[in-house]
Amino acid sequence: MKIALKCRSLLLEKSLRIFLKGYIVPEDQAQMIVTDDHVTSDLPIFRIGLDEEADLVKPFSSSQLMIKLEEKFENYQSQEALQALTLDEEVSLEEKIEHVTRSFVQELTSIIREHYEKR
Repeated sequence: MKIALKCRSLLLEKSLRIFLKGYIVPEDQAQMIVTDDHVTSDLPIFRIGLDEEADLVKPFSSSQLMIKLEEKFENYQSQEALQALTLDEEVSLEEKIEHVTRSFVQELTSIIREHYEKR
């Protein structure tokens, strides 16, 4: 798990740097962003705050942080795998339809040729 930090609170950011020492990377290498602000990103966002919408409510311990981060990361990976599987199924369905359509066109063309060759 590679994490980038985007915190308004310097105290929270310092604490997170200590708690997540081996996981912190620059944002362009990250798999998830941990923040105390409302940010938008293509990456999954783990928000720490006082409201109920936050992934982790303050105050928290390092073990609570790690448990919640792992849950969020696993959920994100599961969703990605499911989306990839769904995409593969759609491609497979498209391939099957194309194959059946090609076969139908070939059979129909063959029948029409036979019909006109007999005349």
